[in-house]
Amino acid sequence: MSNIVNQITAILLGTNKNKIVTIATHLIFWVCIFQWFLFQAQWVTGDQHPEAAYLIGLHKYLIILACFYCTSYVLGLKKSNLKIGIYVLLILVLTLFLYGTTVYLLYNYINQDKSMPGYYRIFVKNISHLGMWTFVKENEVLYFHFEQLGLALFPPLTVKIFRAAFQSKIEKLKLEKNNLELELNFLRSQINPHFLFNTLNSVYSLIEDKDEVAASIVFSLSNMMRYALYDSNTSEVEVNKELNFIKSYIDIQNIRHSKRLSIEMDFTNMHDFKIPPLLLINFVENAFKHGVDKIAKDSWIRIKASIDNESEFCFRISNLKPKNGSAKSIGGIGFSNTKRRLNILYPQRHLLEITEDELTYNLLLKIW
Repeated sequence: MSNIVNQITAILLGTNKNKIVTIATHLIFWVCIFQWFLFQAQWVTGDQHPEAAYLIGLHKYLIILACFYCTSYVLGLKKSNLKIGIYVLLILVLTLFLYGTTVYLLYNYINQDKSMPGYYRIFVKNISHLGMWTFVKENEVLYFHFEQLGLALFPPLTVKIFRAAFQSKIEKLKLEKNNLELELNFLRSQINPHFLFNTLNSVYSLIEDKDEVAASIVFSLSNMMRYALYDSNTSEVEVNKELNFIKSYIDIQNIRHSKRLSIEMDFTNMHDFKIPPLLLINFVENAFKHGVDKIAKDSWIRIKASIDNESEFCFRISNLKPKNGSAKSIGGIGFSNTKRRLNILYPQRHLLEITEDELTYNLLLKIW
């Protein structure tokens, strides 16, 4: 049952890819439309003249068929909306003129049959008493033909326009998705070198006079590079991997500032929650860059990560504020890129809050 519903939905929305199903759907649809036109024609000719009813129904059917497929062709052109609108309007005007002139010819031809009912003869006289162009000269006749065409074209064109609008929306969404993916890749390409080169500079400045800890630094750095170059080449990673990456970064920074830095880390209640790779590192970098590196004496950083209510990732980081420090100093290209990533990946599904008091900077990130 679900397959049938999905198939019908695909047909209505124009996403069906099966040509046989498409052709069969068109045939069934137009057979139903033809039967409806025959039923309408009997209102004019009566039940005693099936041949006349057939001619009138077939006449309207062929004109509507030609108008529909010409309009469908135009809607599929790679033109501006203005040009497509003009082309569709021209098709409808030409259809109206073709219908008006051929109605005159066909109805007067049928009227030659003396057995046609009296109301039919009166009808023909009213729509053609001024000749072939009666429908142009009299507004009532023009309105009648316009109404007949409108009622006939409404069902097929409504379906066609709805499908065209839906497919246009789908293409727009695909384009937006591709643009977002390109933008995310660009942002990540900026973030990766940013922190890697900063870390390498730290190692270089340290290894000159502290060879005894160089091995430890290189080990932590290798873990960071492995994660950045290999594990981060996916849209999401387990949050534990991201936190381990942060620990390696902090190990290096802790060696640099061990005599004047206190670091507290609390990563609790972690499970299979996933986040985009390299999302948190900039927050930690800022804590060092705008906090620890600007404080000559004792400094501290506190980092806490947890999963709240089994569905909300919470990341907090606080650091001691340097004298005359300002929240405006927090940021740079890395921070703005991270904010942009969050807005793209988690619209209306995240909270990024930065606060400060006289002594500390505080950052809170929640993702749900």
